[in-house]
Amino acid sequence: MLKDKNKLAYGFFLLFVAAFILIVLRGLKTAQPGDENVYYYMGRLISEGKIPYKDFFYAHPPLHIYLIAFIYKIFGFNIVVFKFLPMLATMMSAFFVFKIAKEKFGSTEAIIASLLFIFSYGVMFNSVFSFGVDVATMFLAIGFYLLWNKNNYVLAGVLFGLAGVTRLLALVPIAIILVSTLLSNKKHFIKLSSAFLTIFLLVNGIFALLFGAQYLTPVYKYHTLKSFGYKENFKEYLDIIKLNWILFSSAFLLVFVKDKESIKFPLVISISYLIFLAALNKLFGFYFVVVFPFLAVIGSYNVAGIFRNPNLSKKLLVPVSVILLLVFFWNLLSDLMFLQKIGFSGFERGRDLADFIDSNSDKDTLLFGDDSVVPLLALMTGRKIASDFVDTNNQIFISGVKNLNEVLGSLKGKDTLFIVRSAQGLSYFDEVKSLLSKNCEFLSQFHDKTEGDYLVYRCG
Repeated sequence: MLKDKNKLAYGFFLLFVAAFILIVLRGLKTAQPGDENVYYYMGRLISEGKIPYKDFFYAHPPLHIYLIAFIYKIFGFNIVVFKFLPMLATMMSAFFVFKIAKEKFGSTEAIIASLLFIFSYGVMFNSVFSFGVDVATMFLAIGFYLLWNKNNYVLAGVLFGLAGVTRLLALVPIAIILVSTLLSNKKHFIKLSSAFLTIFLLVNGIFALLFGAQYLTPVYKYHTLKSFGYKENFKEYLDIIKLNWILFSSAFLLVFVKDKESIKFPLVISISYLIFLAALNKLFGFYFVVVFPFLAVIGSYNVAGIFRNPNLSKKLLVPVSVILLLVFFWNLLSDLMFLQKIGFSGFERGRDLADFIDSNSDKDTLLFGDDSVVPLLALMTGRKIASDFVDTNNQIFISGVKNLNEVLGSLKGKDTLFIVRSAQGLSYFDEVKSLLSKNCEFLSQFHDKTEGDYLVYRCG
């Protein structure tokens, strides 16, 4: 009987994964504007022998960008293969969410946990965008499974170390886990922290030793200098809760569950991380993905616990289950329709812009401008980005980490197509407006229904 139940649970999980793949398949095949294009182009630079921090600005620890470079070295520019990395990482996270819940609580919780995680809007949407958070979350989920389920402190520490050198956001739950382990068992803490620090300090130490401030400033200092946007952050926070309301609601059900001790560990991690996000100077939706595995495990425990409550009438069990499933699938259908129509709609004018670049420049012409599209256009057309300055996020210049006038000055005398978005991105700066109006020739304008207007100038 137990074997049959186990088989059924794994069968449901495989069914969920198959459905998930069908849902995100369009996003897997579609190139879109966004930060991931910055990382794809940086992967190209590394595959050509360039070194991050030394030869170009990169604002994160090195592991993710070297994974991208490895893929580029083998496959070249292949958008499907690039996007398969975050999708695979997401499915691995889902599997270990399933394993955590199953071995800790049971098959019912495992089914619910994987359902809550893999079909949350934030996970589905971000599963085909290679921001690095997906890979860090995978390492976290595997590490937490090894720690909480298997008591393997050394391997868990290694996985946490890999998460920490992928994205700094992972350090928050890792810190909570380390403190919790210290309070419960010092010997276990020594094993866990030693393995974690071996990886984390080794990687950071090598790059800090080789590049000094060139590494430490963009990876660490830069993130403390970003300008604070209270209204934008508050809106982003509320939007994420609304978009993933079933996941958050399932976790909130803990207030109705009597035995909270069994789920205390992931609960402390989740609350701490959500408080941390509220305190950030700059907040983006994909930051929340890190906490989703923990919320899914908590939610599964709560939902299953309520249905196992002896006070719940057996007569109500079936209708309540049906209602909850209908609400869940109604929400999933709504998310699916939005993803297909808008979320995974692609770059409407991308091909037009690429054709325009091919028609109005030669192979030696450089590109520069908006970081969400210029790296993608450079990869599509085989062009290079001027001065290898790929990441032109406004915060890099507002924070003072890079001097905009120096960057713009490096374009002087070089045949460059400068591509900006109207009233967004680099268009924010007076220095850019002055350069484009005085020293560059306006060539064309492309209107994109989703992204707005793109303006193309010839400079140099």
